[in-house]
Amino acid sequence: MHSKKESLLKRWHSLRINPKRCAKKWNHQYWQNIDNCRVISCANCPSFNEQKQACSINFGTPLRKCVVSSIEAHFFDCKNKDVLEIGFGRFKLAKKLIQRSGGTWTGVEPRRPKNETPVIGKGGYGHATHVPFPDKTFDMVFAVQSIEHWGQKAGGVREPSSYPDCIAEIRRVLKPGGTVYLDAPVHFHGNEMFIMGDVDKVRSLFPEDQWKNVNIEKWREDYSPLQRYTPGQNEFNDWPIEITSYSKEQVAEAKSNGVVWLLTVTAEKI
Repeated sequence: MHSKKESLLKRWHSLRINPKRCAKKWNHQYWQNIDNCRVISCANCPSFNEQKQACSINFGTPLRKCVVSSIEAHFFDCKNKDVLEIGFGRFKLAKKLIQRSGGTWTGVEPRRPKNETPVIGKGGYGHATHVPFPDKTFDMVFAVQSIEHWGQKAGGVREPSSYPDCIAEIRRVLKPGGTVYLDAPVHFHGNEMFIMGDVDKVRSLFPEDQWKNVNIEKWREDYSPLQRYTPGQNEFNDWPIEITSYSKEQVAEAKSNGVVWLLTVTAEKI
C-alpha cells in the first residue's frame, strides 16, 4: 500500500509528465551492451541524482522507480501512433505520455466487465489472448508489470496462459513494423521464467522469423551505489508453486543472492 504522501507524489509526477522533458532526459544511449542485453546501472541511469546519491524518482519501491524511468524512456514519442495497453489497471503514466506526445491510447483489461467493448481511444474488456480488434490495428502494444502474471500458477484466480499464444495475439493486432514493449520484475513473483531471470527463455518468445530488433534491458541489476533490493517471504511463499523447471540449487541461489531488478523487452514485428 502507498502512503498518502507516496500517492500524492505519484499523482503529481503523472500530472507533470512532459514528453519534451523526457526526450531531453532519455534521448541518448544510457545503457551498456553486455551479453546481448542492455544493462542500465543505477549509477549511469539518467534518473540517478549524483549529488544526492539517490534516485530522482521520489516515490515507490526501488522497482517502481525503475518502471517509471523505463516508461519515461520508451513512451515520450508516440506521435500519430495507435497504441494498445494490455492490462491497463490504474497506473496512467504511460497513457499520459502517449496522449501528450500525440498518440492515441487504447486499453484492454481482464477485470473490466465483459460487456464493456473497447474502442480506439478508450478502454474495455480484453486480455493477452483475447484482443477484440482486427489484425494489423496498432503501431505499438505494451504491458506494464503484467506479463509475469499471464502464466502465473499461484493465487487461484488467474488461469495460466500460454506465452506463445499471448505473443501471437499481440503480433496479430500489430501492423508490420509495429513494436511491442513489455516489462516485468525479476526474482520477485509471477511465472518462473521471471522469478529466475531466465533471459534466454524470455528472448525465445520472439522467434527470428517473426520479430527483429529484440532488445532486453536490465534495470537495476547493477544497483550500486543504491541499496540492495531483495524479495521477501511473501514472494518466497509462491516460489514452490511457480518454479518447476529449475533445480533446487538454482532456486536456493536465487533466494540467497538474487536482487530484484526490472526486465524490459522490446521487439519489432516482421
